[in-house]
Amino acid sequence: MKIAFIKFGGMAAGGTEKFLQTIASHLPKDKFEVDYFYTNGAPYIGSDHRHLDTDPSRVEYCKAHGVNCIPVHVGHKNVTVHTHDWIQTNLWDLFDEKNYDLVVSGRSGHPEYPFNLIFKTPIIDTIHLSGMAENKSNTYKTVLMSEEQRGKWIQAGGPSEKSMVIPPAVEIPEVEGSLEFKDYKHIFGMHQRENDGIFSDIPLLAYAKVESSDTMFLMLGGGNKYKNQAEQLGITNIKFYPATGDVDAIHKFLNTLTVYAHGRKDGEQCSSAIIEAMSHGLPVISHSAPSMGQAAQIGLAGAVVDNSDQYAAIMLMLMQDQEKYNEFSDEATRRYNELFSMNAIIDKYVKLFEEAVC
Repeated sequence: MKIAFIKFGGMAAGGTEKFLQTIASHLPKDKFEVDYFYTNGAPYIGSDHRHLDTDPSRVEYCKAHGVNCIPVHVGHKNVTVHTHDWIQTNLWDLFDEKNYDLVVSGRSGHPEYPFNLIFKTPIIDTIHLSGMAENKSNTYKTVLMSEEQRGKWIQAGGPSEKSMVIPPAVEIPEVEGSLEFKDYKHIFGMHQRENDGIFSDIPLLAYAKVESSDTMFLMLGGGNKYKNQAEQLGITNIKFYPATGDVDAIHKFLNTLTVYAHGRKDGEQCSSAIIEAMSHGLPVISHSAPSMGQAAQIGLAGAVVDNSDQYAAIMLMLMQDQEKYNEFSDEATRRYNELFSMNAIIDKYVKLFEEAVC
């Protein structure tokens, strides 16, 4: 089966781009021939925004996994028109839909260029925002990351019978070793991009209630509000690390934790951070928020609470009740293997792609 992935700025290191790169790279190459068409991060017409440029390491990653990477020139992206047309592009010199069994996109839901000009080849549309929807006749399925996101997409006009949920594919490396915190029995923590706009005060409010000489809280990234809050609360057993894109460093950090203490003001659709934590068998604590995708992810591998008092009570329970801790940890591992592991996600895409072509 011959598949074309097409993405504006598609070899950048952003979340949507890395998602598509990961799927393309992990498809079994004895079944699929994969061409990945990607543009540079061309300037926009009608906006000062500039998409991330190509990251050469992402191109090499895909090539190493047998993906045929095809650079496409674009002079500008015109966001003053609904279809966000590519201006001065050579895409149509390189791509002919007649040569492909399937086209895969990653976009925001509206009829975006060049997919609005692909009429016959089946399209698998992966949506990473849910406020817009399109019902194109040759879109076989639209893939959303969570049931909550799917519900919003249907409310926006998307046809329910042509949609499905597949969680994001998250690559988990085999990393040994951990950070040196052997003097502490209970190590809570989380990793988050440095963005004060998603700051939640609940995890550290809860930790301040249970902190002792046996506990430590580790924060990888997270923004300055966490540092200020820790100082205001008088928390002493806490350590901050700058955000990093180094996957090995992230998983060495996760190897150190005993409990993943998640917090985000706006909630999650489907959190890669929680998937990464569960791959390490970590119980996960989170809290209610406007988006509640984290609750569906965590299931019985932890708890989702409403306030810092309840959050602290779960922390204390996991410190005192080894049987309950083991129950949550085992469930985290099971959920990761069955629902979120790379093999589980790729198997779902293989089945979907084969159905679309057949």
